[in-house]
Amino acid sequence: MSVTFNRAEIPKAAHFYASWRKASGMKGSYREIFARELAAQWKKAKAARARFEQNTGLPLRSCPADAPARRTYFTRFSGRAPLMVAA
Repeated sequence: MSVTFNRAEIPKAAHFYASWRKASGMKGSYREIFARELAAQWKKAKAARARFEQNTGLPLRSCPADAPARRTYFTRFSGRAPLMVAA
């Protein structure tokens, strides 16, 4: 299974965090903050792709006992935006 980046969601996430940080009083112009956030979102997406490709060969979870102890919920603005989609 190949993995591609969701090129529409990455700038949206960067815009959300940049506007939030600017409204919170972070120093600098929106453009500077957006550039840093965009770079951070791309770095996050590349790291997620690397983790996904590294774990491709692992078996799927077969029973509830194999589930992780803590559940992680993925929402649009939780910092865990779906930055890539499986193609």
